[in-house]
Order: sequence, then structure tokens, then C-alpha cells
Amino acid sequence: MESLSSGIPDEFICPITRELMKDPVIASDGYSYEREAMESWIHKKKRTSPMTNLALPSLVLTPNRTLKMAINRWLETHQK
Repeated sequence: MESLSSGIPDEFICPITRELMKDPVIASDGYSYEREAMESWIHKKKRTSPMTNLALPSLVLTPNRTLKMAINRWLETHQK
């Protein structure tokens, strides 16, 4: 099996964990993150954006279904 870490598209990588996202969410800063990592970030880092360091206007995390489908399609073609 080909190593996945070498060719993962950057947009599939969580900016917090630097790993492939499994449950991507969009935060109020407009960036996508792995849900568990972002929830932990919000609780530990005083509710600031990991990308901009500015206060998050909202703590709502919206599932990024489009990104999740793209990641799943990419995995299907690269795990064989």
C-alpha cells in the first residue's frame, strides 16, 4: 500500500493536527479543521482562531460535508 502521508492534498490536512481530517468542520473564521481538534482548541485556547489568532465571532462548528466527501473520494483512489 502506498504511503498516504506523502501525497495528501494540503486542503485535506487539519491546520491544528497536521493530519488528514476525518470529520472536518468549518469554524466561524472560515477555515476547516478536524472537529475533535477544534473543540479541544476552543476549550484550551480561549476561543481564538488557530489560523488568525483573532477572537472567533461564534463557537458554532458546521460540518464540512463537501470536504468530507472529497477526502473520502481521494482515500478510495489512493488506498489501493
